[in-house]
Amino acid sequence: MNSFKKVKKATRTILGRLSLIKAIFLLVAIAVSFSAVAMTVTSQTGFCNSCHIMNDYYASWQRSSHSEVSCLSCHLQPGFTGYIKGKINGLAQAVDCMVGRVGTKAEATVLDQSCLRSACHHKQELENDQLSFNSVKFTHSDHIDQIYDGINVTCGTCHNHTHGEEHFSVNKEVCYTCHFVRSDKNSSGLVQSECLDCHNLPKEIINRGMVTIDHQEFLSYNANCENSCHKRQIEHVSRASDTACLHCHTFGMDSQETSEQLHAYHTDGEKVECFACHGKVSHGPDETSSVATMINCENCHSNTHAVQQTIFTADQVPEHEQALNEKVLSPMFLTHVECTGCHVEREVSNQGVLNSIGTVARATPQSCGTCHELGTGDRYIPFWQKNIKELYQQLLEQAQAVERKLPGFDKESLKTAQDKFARARSILESVKADGSWGVHNLKYTESLLLDAKQILNEIESGIR
Repeated sequence: MNSFKKVKKATRTILGRLSLIKAIFLLVAIAVSFSAVAMTVTSQTGFCNSCHIMNDYYASWQRSSHSEVSCLSCHLQPGFTGYIKGKINGLAQAVDCMVGRVGTKAEATVLDQSCLRSACHHKQELENDQLSFNSVKFTHSDHIDQIYDGINVTCGTCHNHTHGEEHFSVNKEVCYTCHFVRSDKNSSGLVQSECLDCHNLPKEIINRGMVTIDHQEFLSYNANCENSCHKRQIEHVSRASDTACLHCHTFGMDSQETSEQLHAYHTDGEKVECFACHGKVSHGPDETSSVATMINCENCHSNTHAVQQTIFTADQVPEHEQALNEKVLSPMFLTHVECTGCHVEREVSNQGVLNSIGTVARATPQSCGTCHELGTGDRYIPFWQKNIKELYQQLLEQAQAVERKLPGFDKESLKTAQDKFARARSILESVKADGSWGVHNLKYTESLLLDAKQILNEIESGIR
């Protein structure tokens, strides 16, 4: 206490002996010196860790590839003006911390100017690089300085902090949101892209249970990735709602505002994560919808298309292939083509009767042009049906001849012959009832008819 009084008295004595001008200069010099020391101290990376809400971020920075780069090098706008603005903003944050107005989560926006300096990540080099990110083709040239529906794409749009173990990383949720989310009013996504823009066509054969997937075979059919197998993986309706808005705002969104205006509000300046509004968007083979669900016609009908469904899904393995334990699966089945993919033409059902007001959806050759090149249906369907009908007619005549010979069998072998004939006749009736004459599943229909042919030949030869 006595020491403090002595210092206080000495200070008054010194100031008393100085003139007013000298006293002002002295106070200014002290203030400048203190500010310089304060600015130097607060520019140290360790100072950032003095706030407890920064502990996790600081720890992840120490483990990152940027651990040799100071915090201010990234988080302040380059140049003297940016440095001063950053210090003023830092002072305001320090005041907030002292009065207890600090939040529980830190927020920061790193500007492109900080990342794209020649000493860090040179813009021209990034644009020339052809990268592979988790087997996905990627180039920065399609993203840097681009604006999509009001979103100014920046480095921080994709590279951000979303996991505690990493200071910042590429957030795949952002990729999926831009490329796959579509509004309920607009069927197209924010960014128009195709599967092969990002992925290479797999060369290896993929085995999924009893299903063998050869992408080269689908390519030979001129199948389109987006409208066949992977349609369910690239179409996600936007789930942004007023509930998401209320996480940050007092009121919900204005119905008059367009998506472009909303995107501009939330990406200009302060950064808002895409998934904060749109939720999680999934993409990948694990998200493929069940084939059984997609073709379950019983949701509306009472099993009236069981024959067609059995043919399309190759529900039964033909006897002559049971030893191989394989199904002859249609490429359309493997690519998840639904009934409504081909049955697109609405026609009046049973015209002239009481229920003629109802309509049915009939398949047309032109519907093939949705996934394949135009004219594919007109070229292939008549050829398939002609061959199947000829084979069917040949076997029908053979079956009629065999049926006439059945009474000639002795009593001991008659039962075996009748059972085999019933199996062959069931196949012929199923192919006729299916009505597509091979279109639902050409290979499987042909395989069934060959099975029937083998059975009839066995009866004719007297094999028991």
